[in-house]
Amino acid sequence: MNILEALNQIIDKGIEAVKRDYKEGTDKYNGSIAGFEECRNKNPGELANLLIKSRQDTQKAFLRASKDITEGYWFVRCFELEVEWVCNVLSAILQNNHLPVIVVPTCRGIMTAAEIIGVRK
Repeated sequence: MNILEALNQIIDKGIEAVKRDYKEGTDKYNGSIAGFEECRNKNPGELANLLIKSRQDTQKAFLRASKDITEGYWFVRCFELEVEWVCNVLSAILQNNHLPVIVVPTCRGIMTAAEIIGVRK
């Protein structure tokens, strides 16, 4: 499995979870779907840049909405969280192949990567 195939599986698996966890049409649902879709066909460097930008966008949205946190904040925040999740799981795959990571993968990211690429005995 190459990196692009793994990336698409991470995204598809994430979108399934969004559809299960959030009500369609809400900012959380829409932001999460948009975040996953924005990650498609990106290389690790592009994903790292997307993560930086999405974190900056979340900070701006938080400051803008500090009086009323509901105004568009959750779309931006969920977008960022899903980009971060893609970077987490892909980083576990990269690390396993002795390649530079985007972020330090979490245990859950490593477990999800193992589900996607399989574990050899």
